[in-house]
Amino acid sequence: MNDEHKEIILHRKTQQQKAVFISLLTVFIIVLLVLAAILFLPDKTNAEIGTNSDSTSSSADEDSSKAISESEESVLGTESTLSFDESSLQETSEVSDDTSESDELFHGWVINNLGYTYIYGDTGYEQCSATGKTATRYAETLNSLVAKIPGGVDVYSILAPTSVEFAEIPYEVYKSDADNFINANQKNVISVINENLDERIKSINIYETLSSHKDEYLYFRTDINWTALAAYYAYSDFAAAAGFSPVRIDDFNKETYENFLGRFHTATNKDCLSKTPDFIDYYLTDKNNTCDLTVYKSGITYTSYSVSGNGVSGSANGYNVFLGMEAERYKITTGTSGGKLLVVSDTSAAPFVPFLVSHYSEIHYVNPNYYSGDISAYISENGIEEVLFMSYVTNANRQFYTNVLKELSGVSE
Repeated sequence: MNDEHKEIILHRKTQQQKAVFISLLTVFIIVLLVLAAILFLPDKTNAEIGTNSDSTSSSADEDSSKAISESEESVLGTESTLSFDESSLQETSEVSDDTSESDELFHGWVINNLGYTYIYGDTGYEQCSATGKTATRYAETLNSLVAKIPGGVDVYSILAPTSVEFAEIPYEVYKSDADNFINANQKNVISVINENLDERIKSINIYETLSSHKDEYLYFRTDINWTALAAYYAYSDFAAAAGFSPVRIDDFNKETYENFLGRFHTATNKDCLSKTPDFIDYYLTDKNNTCDLTVYKSGITYTSYSVSGNGVSGSANGYNVFLGMEAERYKITTGTSGGKLLVVSDTSAAPFVPFLVSHYSEIHYVNPNYYSGDISAYISENGIEEVLFMSYVTNANRQFYTNVLKELSGVSE
């Protein structure tokens, strides 16, 4: 074998080794991309408690109620799931043309910075993912907090159902292969949580009240929050449980902020949402402007805001008509002769708290998404006599939210 022949063989071996290396490198990169997709894309395939997609379908409601009753033991005691085949949930995005480009009604999932937003027509929805584990986890979290609260303090709990619970979407749309719009039945989720609360916590189930008014303007089309009207109904139920008479809603002057485009629109930027903006009704509950509101955010104290009727910087910030801004902590001094209440809540409390100014001398509101501190010490230092835990059902079933709640007593996972 001459030298030239040897060089040819060596060159071929080198080329083969390069080809093998490139192939292995390609496979490795593909595996990394697949793992990244699994780990970092939001998960909307969690198994749920029951299913609730079309609130107008009695058969759907009966099926979901049957699922929870027949599987009650597994829901409360294990991580077992109910009602549907998890493999049927596939990642989807936009499944039909936007109304700006077509006369066809838009419907489908839009992946964005909120995770997955489902849009049907002119309305955005936040899917409620819940299992027996997530429901009992929230109850146990409240129980651990209550164990730290001084004796003699009354404790209440309210779970606010979200708009998706009362969505009216045709069966053939939400059950289609493209949409796979499957949701936990929030009525069942609330029941599971309330059944597992410590006996010291008085649960106030506002579900039936809201359900009886579901044809009213209780939720925004473009935002995740509920309206002041929905919050008023919750306030009325809270009043009954706390032992005072609610003020009639007609006794408040009502004003309106127009052209509100909330978080669903901000996240998705869909024309079908911007063409039908919301409006925000707010009630001037502080009739004589006697309340002093102090807002604590990022080490800065603000005292120029009102409990409702604040100016806002733009359509996306319309919800700040309530309390002025989203912050860690709020303190309202009312000048009435009532007691002192602490509300621990997500943003569901923003339109709810203003209704309380006629009944308490002080109202404290902390948002655990931003606030960190020892709730037990806070209660003692401020002479708090009543505590209300309130959150949207969707938040109650998120581990992040239960973790930040636990941190209020110094307990975290």
